[in-house]
Amino acid sequence: MATIKKSPGPGLRAAVVALLLAGAGTAGATVEGLSGTSFTLTARQDIVSTADGNSHYAWGYADGSGRMQYPGPTLIVQQGATITVTLQNQLPVPVSIVFPGQRGVAASGGAQGTLTREAAPGGAVTYSFVASQAGTYLYHSGTNPALQVDMGLVGALIVRPAATGQAYPQPGTQFDREFLFLLSEMDPAIHARVYDQVMAGQPVAVDTTAFRPTLWFINGRNAVDTMLSTSGPLVLASSHHSPVFSSQVHASGLWTHTTLPGKIPLATPIGLLAPSGG
Repeated sequence: MATIKKSPGPGLRAAVVALLLAGAGTAGATVEGLSGTSFTLTARQDIVSTADGNSHYAWGYADGSGRMQYPGPTLIVQQGATITVTLQNQLPVPVSIVFPGQRGVAASGGAQGTLTREAAPGGAVTYSFVASQAGTYLYHSGTNPALQVDMGLVGALIVRPAATGQAYPQPGTQFDREFLFLLSEMDPAIHARVYDQVMAGQPVAVDTTAFRPTLWFINGRNAVDTMLSTSGPLVLASSHHSPVFSSQVHASGLWTHTTLPGKIPLATPIGLLAPSGG
């Protein structure tokens, strides 16, 4: 079975933390993604291979005609720019995109749904907004999100300030290295039911009230992964929970300095947190 292309980078709930490590360092790791002001995302299906040797039917956003990614491509834009995102739908159900934290999002094409305009199967819809505030955000399907986000229709949006090497325009948000973590989870039983219905040409109708995730992911990776780094640099680590994420995550053995417990920088950052067990 094919393994989908993992998103190179990584909300409704988001937290950005700068990990303070002793000493100084040079600029190193950067978050990879799609940069610009105009993007074309395509909703399509594929297979996700997991660390237990299984493969799971999934949906996701692709960069144009490319293979879908789980999570979707990271969109990197400049603060103050007008952003246009065109969604093309190759799934058998209507889909959409919402951009939590972005104001004045306009949509054209498609049909009006519960949260925003939706693209019918084979159709398209275009969204536009001004990226007015720097920060890291989530984008995801606004159409039946309880199902479609679990199926994989979720990604990250980074709005960069004019000043390079800073998370926000405010002083004290400088960093040397940057990592982005998008946390998600999967209920394989739901994915199997959706697969059976799609393959049989039936309408997709799945009860998500019994959602029971048994697989957890960081940036689409399902096994132990390590962020290797020499001690010294100041690290910006952006952590995002998928809207349906129901589990707790604990960073053990790290000193952290929280600069953003939501989407707006704190006037006075939260103090250092002791390492686990310390």
